[in-house]
Amino acid sequence: MGATDYIVSARKYRPATFESVVGQKWLTATLKNAIQSGKLAHSYLFCGPRGVGKTTCARIFAKTINCQHLTENGEACGECESCRTFNNELRSYNVFELDAASNNSVDDIRQLTEQVQIPPMSGTYKVYVIDEVHMLSTAAFNAFLKTLEEPPKYAIFILATTEKQKIIPTILSRCQVYDFQRITNQDIAEHLRYVAEKENISYQPEALNVIAEKADGGMRDALSIFDQVASFTHNNITYAQTIEHLNVIDTENYLQMTDLLVNQNIPQSLVLLDNIIGKGFEPGIFIAGLMRHFRNLLMSIDQATVNLIETSAEMKKRYAAQAAKVTPKYLYKAIKLCCDCDLNYKSSKNRRLLVELTLIQLAQAVSEPDAPGDGLCPTQVIQPIFNKEQRQEAVTQEQDKPADTQQRVAYRFKQPEQKPEPAVTVRNTANLFVSISGNNSKTGATATVATAPGSKTQSPSIENNGQIAVYKPLNPEMLDFHWQDITQKIASDKVALFNRMLNSKPLITGPDSIVIPVLSSMARDSISEISDKILSELHAIFGPQLSMSIEIQNQIHSERLLSPKEQLDAMRKDNPDLKLMEEMFRLSL
Repeated sequence: MGATDYIVSARKYRPATFESVVGQKWLTATLKNAIQSGKLAHSYLFCGPRGVGKTTCARIFAKTINCQHLTENGEACGECESCRTFNNELRSYNVFELDAASNNSVDDIRQLTEQVQIPPMSGTYKVYVIDEVHMLSTAAFNAFLKTLEEPPKYAIFILATTEKQKIIPTILSRCQVYDFQRITNQDIAEHLRYVAEKENISYQPEALNVIAEKADGGMRDALSIFDQVASFTHNNITYAQTIEHLNVIDTENYLQMTDLLVNQNIPQSLVLLDNIIGKGFEPGIFIAGLMRHFRNLLMSIDQATVNLIETSAEMKKRYAAQAAKVTPKYLYKAIKLCCDCDLNYKSSKNRRLLVELTLIQLAQAVSEPDAPGDGLCPTQVIQPIFNKEQRQEAVTQEQDKPADTQQRVAYRFKQPEQKPEPAVTVRNTANLFVSISGNNSKTGATATVATAPGSKTQSPSIENNGQIAVYKPLNPEMLDFHWQDITQKIASDKVALFNRMLNSKPLITGPDSIVIPVLSSMARDSISEISDKILSELHAIFGPQLSMSIEIQNQIHSERLLSPKEQLDAMRKDNPDLKLMEEMFRLSL
């Protein structure tokens, strides 16, 4: 074969039918069904990563809708005049391709809209394929809008782009949008096997998997790498030569490194890292690969997630065998340590030392006990909290921690030596009284709620079972939290009272006293009517020594910006000479 006769695999094995398109089955099925039913849109937008078949599907679509004899499954026959034109890669009079990257001006779009007015000389449709359409200027987009929305019935536009977010919304709304997916490594490897067998190239399956992973979901990239490796290996693609040529770290290195870390063999793990760096690999590339390796181990633990690993069946077995040597908790920690190292790698001044330190931490994490609340491996699934009981329990777990001498919260504990005293419970809310003093809203009326005269302020009561009653600490967070529950419990069926209580959040005025600020006497009277219920609920939560008052707060003003006139008046009040300066220099607001 002469040098001029050679065609790269990406062109030679470019799909010619919808059936031969790799990795886009749902999309090609939708297009075929639209063609068979005759429900064709006037404009399509094909978007997705590079090398996944956008332009290829556009060409196949253009050929199929002009085919004179469609097959039963909706494919082009390949024998009519229109199909032969495509198969011979000749210029078709019914298909026009425009590269928007180099033809992105208003004049280019005007020329296109003029061509649209000319009907096809043969066939049914004229198809305009605009590649990299996101490169059009804003003016070109606007010039294209009317034609794209109402083209002649024989014109169909197919726009292709890798950056859908750059397309203006007015264009998107006029198109049927098809999102192309990244092609899986398994589908790429299968197609590479097909090409290798067609070209009589010997291969190892692991080598094709490496090429598929290197292609990152793009078939065109995979075929280009395949041709490159085939030339390097003289049509005998082996795993060792592939990773050498592509400068990829061998998976064996990650498997060996994991075994060393699990066995806490820190010296040998550092030696292995040095060997990898000696082959020309950056430490950052290694730590990123090790993080991916730990992720694959984690996925291989459960059969439900093992399919999330894009590799060969043989490698999946090896992952499962190594995953059996470690616990899921260790893998959580290992992934987090590698992730932290990857995040700090670019800003580190000694990158190799950072990676070595991470390896030491990974080895030490094998024998470290799981710290409570470290967040790496929760012992149970955390469910969202919706109702009062669940919120109460969550706050109890968070707030009930050992208190110092300044706190007044007593925690439950057994009395090993002293005999517990009889239970003392002071919870007689019938003796509560309300005293309201003052009626002048200008001076601020005050309503005071207190316990009955002569009643003692009780410490947390001692119960019969030898344990001390538990009360919540009086702090703004706990008070605000429980105030919402009390409001819901007492005033849920009274809308006006409910809103007044929510708008009158209590404030702490002393170690055992709170005040409920209200904005009017009406709100004060409404809340005072149920003050015994409120105080009873507060005593049950914060202890019977708590006192409560209701006050009209005239000093509370909503913070707002002063108008220019108000600002000037305030300045005049503070500085009388300002008015003299205004008159002298004839200043005005």
